[in-house]
Amino acid sequence: MTILIDGKGHMISTISVEELHYFAEMIGLKREWFQTPRRAFKNAHYDLTAQNKTTMAISSGARLVPTRNLIERAWWSRLISK
Repeated sequence: MTILIDGKGHMISTISVEELHYFAEMIGLKREWFQTPRRAFKNAHYDLTAQNKTTMAISSGARLVPTRNLIERAWWSRLISK
């Protein structure tokens, strides 16, 4: 499982959207909170707006990374999945 979270509360998967949905459900996020990309430079993600969800995600295996690193990893995973 490769779930990343940045300091702004964006949560992505570098593997697949299915993995992201599974992890989100596991920590109690609703599927309707999923953010789909509306522009070419945005990535599918969940926003973690409550500190307890961020803490739960990290304790469940998500990695906290700088925003720049999250964006780079998201772009890289999009390139290799094409």
